[in-house]
Amino acid sequence: MMNELQSGDPQDNRNDPHSTGSASEAASDTIANNTPDTTSTNTATGASTDAAADATTATTTTTATTATTTRIHFPLRQAATAIVCIAALASLWYARAVYNTHTGTSFWLFWVALALALGVWAAAIWFHWWRALPNVARIPIGIVLCVALCSFGMSQAAIASHMRDEGDRNLDYIIVLGAQVYQGSPSLVLRYRLDKAAEYLRANPGTTCIVSGGQGPNEPYAEAQGMADYLEHDAGIDASRIIEESDSTTTVENLRNSRAIIDSANNTGSSTSSTVSESSIGIVTNDFHVFRSLQIAHDQGYTDVRGIAAGSPRDMLLNNMVRESFAEAKYLIKR
Repeated sequence: MMNELQSGDPQDNRNDPHSTGSASEAASDTIANNTPDTTSTNTATGASTDAAADATTATTTTTATTATTTRIHFPLRQAATAIVCIAALASLWYARAVYNTHTGTSFWLFWVALALALGVWAAAIWFHWWRALPNVARIPIGIVLCVALCSFGMSQAAIASHMRDEGDRNLDYIIVLGAQVYQGSPSLVLRYRLDKAAEYLRANPGTTCIVSGGQGPNEPYAEAQGMADYLEHDAGIDASRIIEESDSTTTVENLRNSRAIIDSANNTGSSTSSTVSESSIGIVTNDFHVFRSLQIAHDQGYTDVRGIAAGSPRDMLLNNMVRESFAEAKYLIKR
């Protein structure tokens, strides 16, 4: 038995050195299995750190974008307000310039009203009044403004389309529409018309001239009288070629009364006769006024009629063009 013990049981591996190693490995495996995975922990920690960094970066980016937006919008609002304010001041200055022409028109008040409207607009931009309005108010206001601007643009295009009319040669009659006269001289606007009429009459000796215009409350005599005097004494046109019509106070009356004179000269005895269409007629007026004058003439039955555009003071062209758009709107409403 002792020999057996000494010789060792093949099944007993207590004295086997390899058996001791295996146990050690098993213990190591056990420790390893019970030890947390530091690699996974480090990876998760890194991912969390990256996510936090990304969040911080996103927050920083958002803050920077907001700051950039603030930096962009504020100067734009400031610049827009400044531009509108400058336009308001320019409108006031132009109102004064129009008033100083002393042409008898009160249209300079329009530029004052425009300056006030621009001032309100500047305040609306600065204080965000437009955004404060509900949609039920903004939509109708926007539609009205768009229609008004489109209508104004169309009328300006129509006016500009006849600003270079030259008429035809050898017309039977030319009608010179009246404007403001002063003691001893016509106004600058009227002088443009008379000089153009004199130029045409000298180039076409067979044409008869009708000067049309009555006396306004701020005029020393009838416009037709002042016009005839200027053509005869200053422009050298023979008095026999000039007919005075001194009852009119508007363009509509200018053309209606002048047509009656032409009918009478042709022995028709009636201003409603179609004989006027048999006479070729030119209407002499300032460039900005030609379109509406021709429109009125056509409405009154003139068929063979042409516009003859005279010049106008360049510094007052803006005022006259805008004023003509309002006159056109008024005519369309009343006719």
